[in-house]
Amino acid sequence: MRNFFILGFVGLSLLGGCVPATSPYQTTVDNYVAAYSKVSLGMTIAEIDTILSSTQALLSSSEIKQPDKYRKNGKNVDIIYYRSGWNSDGLTTDDEFTPYVFNNGKLVAIGWQSLGGAKSQGQAQDNIDNSSSSTVVVY
Repeated sequence: MRNFFILGFVGLSLLGGCVPATSPYQTTVDNYVAAYSKVSLGMTIAEIDTILSSTQALLSSSEIKQPDKYRKNGKNVDIIYYRSGWNSDGLTTDDEFTPYVFNNGKLVAIGWQSLGGAKSQGQAQDNIDNSSSSTVVVY
């Protein structure tokens, strides 16, 4: 009888461990997907930040892609990146973010196509062999 209770306890413990925990990355992506349709070209940086910054709240500062800023053809260009995807490969790569491009503070483009493509891409791992994760650099 004692063995039966031990086996039952172990079995219930294992079953409880099978419930997948939602990662902060997946929650961030889910929140981003729910909010990004409210964004329109022509909006200001502040308007976009009001809509999307809360979707990124679960990320630490090391998990956020830093913005870019430069001047081109007399216009101030700002590129702000929001996490919009993730691969469970343990790498943080460009393809896990969506760039928002602003000229003089107004949104003019969304997505990597406006920047010539993501510079790095994660590699999805299969469930059989997790030993071969790598980053592919696209030039």
